[in-house]
Formats: sequence, structure tokens, C-alpha cells
Amino acid sequence: MIVQRFVQWRETANSAGRAEAARAVAKAFVEGRFCAAERIEAEATLTLMLDDPSPKVRQALAEGLATARGVPSAILQALCEDSDAIACPVAQGSPMLTDEDLITLVAIGSDAVRRAVVARPVLSVRVSAAIAEVADPSICVALLDNDGAAIAGVSYQRLADRHGQDADVRGALLARRDLPATVRQTLILAAGQALADFPLLRSLVGTKRAEDVAHAACEKATARLAEIAPAGEVPALIEHLRASGQLTAAFLLRSVSTGHIDLLGAALARLSQTSERRVAAVLAGGRQKAVTALIVECGLPASMGPLFWVAVTVWREIAAGKRIARPEEVPQMIMRRVAANHDAERGPADTDEVTRFLHRLAGEAALDAARERARRLAA
Repeated sequence: MIVQRFVQWRETANSAGRAEAARAVAKAFVEGRFCAAERIEAEATLTLMLDDPSPKVRQALAEGLATARGVPSAILQALCEDSDAIACPVAQGSPMLTDEDLITLVAIGSDAVRRAVVARPVLSVRVSAAIAEVADPSICVALLDNDGAAIAGVSYQRLADRHGQDADVRGALLARRDLPATVRQTLILAAGQALADFPLLRSLVGTKRAEDVAHAACEKATARLAEIAPAGEVPALIEHLRASGQLTAAFLLRSVSTGHIDLLGAALARLSQTSERRVAAVLAGGRQKAVTALIVECGLPASMGPLFWVAVTVWREIAAGKRIARPEEVPQMIMRRVAANHDAERGPADTDEVTRFLHRLAGEAALDAARERARRLAA
């Protein structure tokens, strides 16, 4: 009887009246006012309302059913396939939508529908992964700002790979406490590239110098990241650096000069495919030949062995109390000795590229020491 009365009535009712009827039937359905037999007819009535030509009617229906349980899946799916104004309340609020439903909405829905999905109070790892794969930067920021969103490490990496150049996405990623160190390093590179591409910096110092500044900043930030990263994440970070070609002799020299011995040891162990215990023993007490042999095992040029030997020797002297220096002075001290050693031992056929690099590192270390002294005096 409910269906028959509704069909007869809607023939003469205006859109406002039909919308009010949709609200009333939806509310009665949600509140369980119908008996079992009437509920079947009520479902049929709601289904007929899905075909109403007035969007006001369908929107009233969506708003009435959006947060309810027990709503038939077919009705919800039809509402989600309607216009944004009708689909969004359901996409954001319906507890009856499954992960598969939400993933489909993310895949084929409009940006407005995707925003509605992202605004849900709880998002599973699977739904978050779908959003990370296809959404634009602003929607990805909304995902990252949603404390109820469970996000897997692979999805964090995907967000960094797709939108790492976007400053808002970088900020939202870095604000997540569970962000893996490998993803933070990817963001370091993205920020460095943004710095290198900054027009004002390029115009002031030139393209090559801007790229050098950005590269040095990335190496320093990565070394700092490795220092503060949880111990369990360091192996993955080292492998990330190796796989991306960042685990170079230059990076390792910069790391050891600034005292990141643990990072150096973990990196050499990964490159040489030997135990960290053996590497630690070589760095702590091995002779120059042992250090050079380890460097060669890592696939680095044998000519780099003496440079690492000098750096390690300085740290040994400091640890043994044979050399006194403030922490900010050590990098400058090491790089000066490394550069001087290289100048003394290189042959006439050697390239000047390594020499320039070492002296640049020594200059950077001197500037860092000067900045630290200035900060201490200003405090």
C-alpha cells in the first residue's frame, strides 16, 4: 500500500512536496517505524525516489540515509553515482559503504567525492592507498591531516614520489609522526630540488652554484636524519640511499667528518655486504690497509681509502683524549687534514675534481663552525 499511495500521490505533487516526502520516508525507515512487511514496501518506495527527476528529492533522500545503518547497498550505490551534491553526504557519512565501495568511489569519482571520502572519520590502509595513488595534492593533504586515516609506508612513499615537489604535501607528510625515514629522505631531495630551481637563488649565484648548495644541504639533512632516526629504520634508510645512488664516497666523507660514525659503519656494512661488527672493528682499531681494503670492498676507489683513514684517525685521537676540540670544530679539522693529505699524495695525473670537492667540504665545515660560534655568542 505504501508504494501504491506514493505512486498515485507523486503524479500531482510538486518537487518541494516530493522532497519533503523523501525526508519523511527516509527518517521513518532509519528509525525503524515500519514492520517487516512495511519495510519491504518502504525500500521499494525509496528505490522509486532514486528515479525522481528533481535533484532536490534525491538530495533529501541522500541526506536522510547518509549516516544510517541497514540501508540497502543498491540504494547507496545509486546515490553515490548521482551528482556531487547527492553523492558526497553518502560518501562521507555512510557506515554501510565497504572498503571496496570507497575504493571504487576514489577511482571513478570526482574530486568532490574524493574529498568526501577523505573526510570520513576512519579510513583503512587500503582506502588511503587508493587515495594516495590518484588524488591531487590538495586532497592528499586532507588525507594526511586526517588523524583517523591509517596510512602504510608504501603509501607515504607514493605520496612523496607523486607530490614531493608540492610544499603543502611535504609539510603535511612531515607532520605525520609515523612517517618512515626513507620517505623523509625523499622529501629532503624534493625540497633540495625546489631550492635549486628557485629563480631568485639561480639569479643570485648561478645555476651550478644553486645546485651545489642544494646538494650539500640535502647531504647534511640526510646525515642528520640518519642520526635521529629510530635504530630500526636505519637499515631501510641505508638501503634506500644505496638503491637511489646517494650512498657515494662524497656523502660518506661528509658523514664521517661530521661525526656520524654509526651511519658510516652501517653504510659500509651494506655496501661491502659484511657484518656491522666487523666494520666497527676496522673503524675502531684497524690499520690503514684494513680501512682501505674495506673501502675497496664497498666498490669505492682505492684512492679514497687514505682519505677515510685520515678522518677515522682524527676521531680515534679525539676519543682517546689525544686531541681536544669543540664539537663544531671537528668537521673543519677533519676536512682540512683530509684535503691536505690528498694534496700531498695525489699524482700529477690525478683529477682536480676530488681536490675541489675536499676543499669545498673544508670550507663548508669552517662556515658551519663559525655559525655555531656566532649562535653560541648570541645566546
